[in-house]
Amino acid sequence: MAAAVCPPPNISHKESWALLKELTALENTHPPSPTAPGNHRVLRIGHRGAAGHAPENTLAAIRRGIALGSDFVEVDVQSTRDERLVLMHDTFVDRTTNGAGLVSELTWAELQRLDAGNGERVPSLEAALAAASGHAGVILEAKTPGIGPAIHRAVQASDFSGPVIYASFLHADILAIRSIDPLARTMALIESIPPAGVAFARDANATLVGLAIDSAAPGFIAALHNAGLEVLLYTVNEPSLIRTAIHLGADGIISDYPDRVPKTLPA
Repeated sequence: MAAAVCPPPNISHKESWALLKELTALENTHPPSPTAPGNHRVLRIGHRGAAGHAPENTLAAIRRGIALGSDFVEVDVQSTRDERLVLMHDTFVDRTTNGAGLVSELTWAELQRLDAGNGERVPSLEAALAAASGHAGVILEAKTPGIGPAIHRAVQASDFSGPVIYASFLHADILAIRSIDPLARTMALIESIPPAGVAFARDANATLVGLAIDSAAPGFIAALHNAGLEVLLYTVNEPSLIRTAIHLGADGIISDYPDRVPKTLPA
């Protein structure tokens, strides 16, 4: 683990936070050659908390991901009818709860009456940040179009301590976050290799790319690294695919079973 970065005294909390984010971004800048001699650091990232061990996108999953040594826990964020930010992957609540209906058409109070698995409740983004604070970084995936800035505001208003990555397949959302906060770390998610190569990441002003393991190709990953982008591969559960992701030079591996991802590999 890298040493903690301490801001200089006599600066405001806001200035301290900005400085910390800037130094964290510099600290995490990817070297020109990810396979250069020396130890290759692989981020261990719990998918939807640690979905292989606990109900996805719940506080139990976040805590389990932390207990398993995740560097980051990834969660999905949507907005309710009354504009509360909550953790939920699907547009409908049917698959992961004992309820039915669109997340966007349910209120916060209605969601709180649902069982999200093993007696867990659908958590708010604020509760998720509090659970992870000081224990792991968070990757916050915006699922609802236009929600990115609201997620950023919620993080800024919280007391969260740790690195934050804002992610989305909705690249306009992460672009909006970077326009608000040029120091923010943002991840453009894609399912397949685009015809225009790495241009999508430049257009989204992203600092990282999240790529499906099924579409990971050595040449494309090398091109992303050469463009100064970190590459996280998802959702990688099988040990053989985890080894493949490492061989491809992934900077981080997003898995339902984060405990299967080794953090450091010998050269």
